[in-house]
Amino acid sequence: MSRFAGFPAHVEQHIGRVRGAESSVTESGRDRGYSLVLCDHSDGAHVTVLTSGLRDRTAGAPLPQELLCTLRADQEIYAKHLVGVIAELLTESKSRVGYGALIMNDRVLLPDSEVAGALAAPHPYLGDDFDVLLDGEEPALQLITLIPISRSEAQLVSRYGRDALYDQWEKLEADLTDLTRPTAS
Repeated sequence: MSRFAGFPAHVEQHIGRVRGAESSVTESGRDRGYSLVLCDHSDGAHVTVLTSGLRDRTAGAPLPQELLCTLRADQEIYAKHLVGVIAELLTESKSRVGYGALIMNDRVLLPDSEVAGALAAPHPYLGDDFDVLLDGEEPALQLITLIPISRSEAQLVSRYGRDALYDQWEKLEADLTDLTRPTAS
């Protein structure tokens, strides 16, 4: 039995119903090595898109990793795009990310937003027991949440650290699942 066997149940326990997955094989026939899994939250207002299989494609972290992004349900296409772009970048570079990492683009990544990248972090709304899948008592898989951020938010993190950004978000009562939220700067 795989040490990741509990992954689907873990996802459904913490996020909600797994609605489906996009194949790991692209339209051009290339196998990217991971699928994009779509999960509906029980509140009906949010969706999470996560990778499944990325853990087998990259190297260099203490634990195998999968990526995810939680957004409002009407922003699902953007969550898929963000997770897919960053997963592809990590796969091509054969690298991993850790909490606090900034993954930025030189221009806006998502239309109708200021989002130019993401901050790799623990999930801001799910409990601490979500971020690491256990195999018995042992950590087996780390779940890295991609929080969409603007260029000015990335600059704030670069200058003053991620706690400064979290402080700004708290002050603004920012909804980190909404791409149209005001940017913290």
